[in-house]
Amino acid sequence: MHGKIMVYMDSTGRGTVMNLAKTFFDFNRQIWHDKRSMPSVGMFVEFHSDGKRITGIRPSKFQDFKEGSFITEQDFWRSDNDDELEDLQSSRRSAYITQLYRSTDYDNIEEVPLNFSVAQAIQNYFSGEILSVEALKANLDNEKEIPCILDYLIIKRFLNKVFDTLIFMDNSIDQSQFAALKSIMMHLENSYNDMKDKQKVINISKIFNEIFLSLQCHYQALVSTIDTRKNRLNAVEHQVKTLRLELNLKKTNSADEAKIQAKQEKIEKLNEEVEYYKKSIEKLEALRENFYKKNYTVFENAFKISREKLFSKIVSGLNLCATMMDIKIWQLSLKSSGVKNSYFNRSNMENSFCTLSFAEHYLSRLNKSSLNPIDQKLYTYIQKITQEHRKNFLVVSNDLDLLCKIKIQIFTLNPYFIVKHAPKKVNYQSLMRDNSFDVVYIDEKTVWESAADIILEGKHFDKQGKTKFKLI
Repeated sequence: MHGKIMVYMDSTGRGTVMNLAKTFFDFNRQIWHDKRSMPSVGMFVEFHSDGKRITGIRPSKFQDFKEGSFITEQDFWRSDNDDELEDLQSSRRSAYITQLYRSTDYDNIEEVPLNFSVAQAIQNYFSGEILSVEALKANLDNEKEIPCILDYLIIKRFLNKVFDTLIFMDNSIDQSQFAALKSIMMHLENSYNDMKDKQKVINISKIFNEIFLSLQCHYQALVSTIDTRKNRLNAVEHQVKTLRLELNLKKTNSADEAKIQAKQEKIEKLNEEVEYYKKSIEKLEALRENFYKKNYTVFENAFKISREKLFSKIVSGLNLCATMMDIKIWQLSLKSSGVKNSYFNRSNMENSFCTLSFAEHYLSRLNKSSLNPIDQKLYTYIQKITQEHRKNFLVVSNDLDLLCKIKIQIFTLNPYFIVKHAPKKVNYQSLMRDNSFDVVYIDEKTVWESAADIILEGKHFDKQGKTKFKLI
């Protein structure tokens, strides 16, 4: 059955479809049967129902009904499925090709017109991937709070881990607020994998023939004309051959001169017809070959460029989705009492609650000199981000509640900041000796000696003189 999505909520994954009879059917994301696109309001769909509710739904292959196309929106509503609509489209296209074949003056034709452009053909070919990218644009949040864009393909496993940990630590968090992002990521990743796999076996010539050349009606009418004239040429040449055999036989048998003359005249006329068809076919073949070569070159270049751009957009979309999801997790963690009690209150926890922190924790348990290629790539990537965005802070205090409060305040500024803790003098000396801190917070109430002496000692270790000391 054909229909149109009238309502869809990304947060819940639920929507409503209307059919030709203006009957409304509800559906949810779980029964959406398309890996590369997402439901959206206004999308034309093909669906199955049990009479009351939808049991399966997917986007229709027909989304645009432009003037001059073989299928109208009215045809869409009157058909039950895309197969039926494709048959109707094919039938009308064949009838149009026949009309062109009969009405075109192929003796005077100079070029073969296009029915649709190379750009339109490529857009139709990548329609599913384009829908995935457009779904992301429609769901973009404010990007001002994003410190840097993450690489989804590198941090994917840790993004899933930090999300699962957040839900485990705080079951009061509404998971539906992540539903739209997760769904977009799923479809973008499916598009990414699909394009990546196809790259190994991509056949430009086959794609050109299937999605561009086979649908060019003027070109197909020309091909039909060439085939017809070749058949006629073969038939005339065979007729000439037969007449010559008969003529030789009549001459041998001393047949009536009038009949011999008539056959010779007929052979001459047929030879003229043969010459006409040969020249005509030669001209039309040149037209056909020129049309093919010219458009194939344009198509090949445009296809490669379009594919690269779209693939890049899909990768960028995945990266942006991963970053937005990570930022949302980070923001929720700062307000979550469950995360505060289970994560931030731990005195040895130096990182904020984000994907990068989980990746760093994973790498901290590995021998850096014997990392596998995947972990080495992760390690190099994290080093780059921390060098560009990280600041180091130190809290000198025995008050764990105060430590937790300062951690959250600092992590609110940036998810990639580090907060270390020095409860004793030996910890302070070791940390100051081995690290360079942007700010050192000193709790006067719980330190082992006067704040002035601690600052003085700290400045002794601060070779560059860039560390700031603040009393709390």
